[in-house]
Amino acid sequence: MLEVHGGLLAWTVITFLILLVVLKKIAWGPIISALENREQEIKDALNSAEKAREDAEKASRDYEDLVKKAKAEALQIVADGKAAGEKVKSDIESAANEKADAIITKAKDQIEAERKKAIQDIRASVVELSMDAAARVIEKNLDSDDNRKLIDQAIEGVGQA
Repeated sequence: MLEVHGGLLAWTVITFLILLVVLKKIAWGPIISALENREQEIKDALNSAEKAREDAEKASRDYEDLVKKAKAEALQIVADGKAAGEKVKSDIESAANEKADAIITKAKDQIEAERKKAIQDIRASVVELSMDAAARVIEKNLDSDDNRKLIDQAIEGVGQA
């Protein structure tokens, strides 16, 4: 089957060793250099990826802080709006109450003036009727029964007037 020849084996070993020496001198340096360059590129890529991850986390934290700040500002704006609304409501209610009080006071004053005027008118009517009744009494110079009838008629006239 397979036979080993000494000369062929020796030349194969020598050729292999020469090839190793030539490859070490010519190819091994560039291959190692390329591998080292590739290793450095991978390390740089990993460092860049780590920096990008840290930047993304920082951006995420900043975004969350902005969202919290925006929510706080929104709540403050809503609270300020409610307070302003309550103040406006209170001011409107105060103005309405003051106006209503002024209207009530004016109405009471008018009612009092009308009442006094009505009392004056009644007094004037009573005086007029009394004078009219007295004039009739004097004109007729009647007895006391007739005087009473005239006074009763005058009083009834006051009720109707």
